[in-house]
Amino acid sequence: MILADRMSNAEYHATDAISSSDVKMVYGKSLAHWKAKVYKSSTVFDVGTAVHAMCLESEKNLVIRGPETRRGKAWTEAYEEAQANDQTLLTAADYDLARNIADSVLFHPAGQRMAGPTTVNEASFFATDPETGLKIKCRPDSYWPAKGVLYDIKTCQDASPRGVAKDVGPSGYNYAIQAAFYMHVMDCAGYKADQFVFVNVEKAAPYAVSTNILSPEYLAWGKQKMHETLRQIAQANETQKWDTGWSA
Repeated sequence: MILADRMSNAEYHATDAISSSDVKMVYGKSLAHWKAKVYKSSTVFDVGTAVHAMCLESEKNLVIRGPETRRGKAWTEAYEEAQANDQTLLTAADYDLARNIADSVLFHPAGQRMAGPTTVNEASFFATDPETGLKIKCRPDSYWPAKGVLYDIKTCQDASPRGVAKDVGPSGYNYAIQAAFYMHVMDCAGYKADQFVFVNVEKAAPYAVSTNILSPEYLAWGKQKMHETLRQIAQANETQKWDTGWSA
């Protein structure tokens, strides 16, 4: 088992192991789409990254409040400096938005737990799937070792029970598969993982927060689909055939 708690987010993503994003892409799209994946930064992605950093790694000063717009020399120079220091640069308005979202999370009991002394934040875990032999990895936003609780912050449009249910399902972001995968990696790595908690926070005032867990039945479904997808990936690696599986 390996715990790389000092590994940066960029270093983690550069490692050659299967992540929950890989599994969700194969399940939700196809092997072909996964093999051709290219991760690109975006304003939405950067704001989400900033929220996580402000909540979980505030002491590292990973987020910079930049100029009013992304145009001009001032932005270019600030962006180059931020990249060199492994920081996320946001426009002034986006920074203020991320700050408001993060403060709302930190005011919530779950946020206080994640920011407290009993959790390990942004740590990278690696293991081997015993069935397929695939190298697998996960990077929980926050991990409470004593209780075996994994926390994952999700910025969203609607943190109500109805809104969260829509995001969780197959028509949304397949969060059930993510939860099952994270718990599987932790278990394979020899760490306690008894519960996965989604901390959902809205991206507009009042930046409402809700905490959500999956039912045992839903988590079992996610686990089943996760294992099926890992087998699919392993078979594709063996045959060197990454197709869509669609009709010819």
